[in-house]
Amino acid sequence: MVVNLPPQYHEKEAELKKAKTIEEKINILEEMLAIMPKHKSSEKLQALLKSKISKYRKMLEEQTKTKKKSPVPIIQKEGAGQIGICGPPNSGKSTLLSKLTKATPEIGDYPFTTKIPIPGMMDYEDIKIQLIDTPSLSTEFTENWVGDILRKADSLIFLFDISSDFLLEELEDSIKVLEKFKIKIENEFVFTKNIIWVGNKIDIPSAKDIKEIFCEFYGSKIPEFVEISAREGINLDILKEKMFKSLEIIRVYTKIPGKPPDFESPYTLRKNTTVIELAEIIHKEFVKNFKYARLWRDGSDKPIIAGRDYILQDKDIIEIHI
Repeated sequence: MVVNLPPQYHEKEAELKKAKTIEEKINILEEMLAIMPKHKSSEKLQALLKSKISKYRKMLEEQTKTKKKSPVPIIQKEGAGQIGICGPPNSGKSTLLSKLTKATPEIGDYPFTTKIPIPGMMDYEDIKIQLIDTPSLSTEFTENWVGDILRKADSLIFLFDISSDFLLEELEDSIKVLEKFKIKIENEFVFTKNIIWVGNKIDIPSAKDIKEIFCEFYGSKIPEFVEISAREGINLDILKEKMFKSLEIIRVYTKIPGKPPDFESPYTLRKNTTVIELAEIIHKEFVKNFKYARLWRDGSDKPIIAGRDYILQDKDIIEIHI
């Protein structure tokens, strides 16, 4: 059945898109609810409007709690790299952090549960990667220090709720915040950080239909994103691999002549690091007295003789001779 909405409803719908504050959005939604005809074919739309009003009222309640200026938090980098987890309210950032690390952030089914950045260390094969759960990205509430943390991170996870009826609005609002923080280039869908786009809550039935809407609007801008369920642990291994690759680092194992390689504590280096650059990290005397290096790659038993400018790759085993 067709709802047959009156012209006044569509006028209010246009006003809603231009609304700046939460109060304005609530008022317009309430007017839309009052204007629309009440019959069986409009029940689904009525429920959707009521759900939006409820969501914005919860956000308004949180506004007074986040208005007070809090001290600027500082997170010291640890591990092989630091990845910031950001995204719209209720996207599951804290749940993801708790699943991937031993951190125990507050988890709630209401917006803006996270008030401060919370770090946690994630095991990835033989290294540790630091994750930081950050407060939700919102043009209404997000404080400037959040931008400082995200800019300092080596890469970012942008986590969104692929089952949310408000997904397009949430994405638009959060991406505006990234633009404000100079992480997104103004008027372009280009970012200054490596971003892993992650759609969460694929275990929820509505995710399938919302995904189609997301792909219709963002498919050309975000052609690849990881689909997960943080709560159920679905595809988290795929996400961890993406996170490692986003850091653009390699692991190199060192070996003392006549002894087995040290697989417990690999050196984590930027891609395209050379043998002599690693030698300098190990000890400056290695640079001064460097002769050559023996290097094992791809599990081969036969070593390569590598010079100073030889470029290292992930999981190389190296034995430096001086």
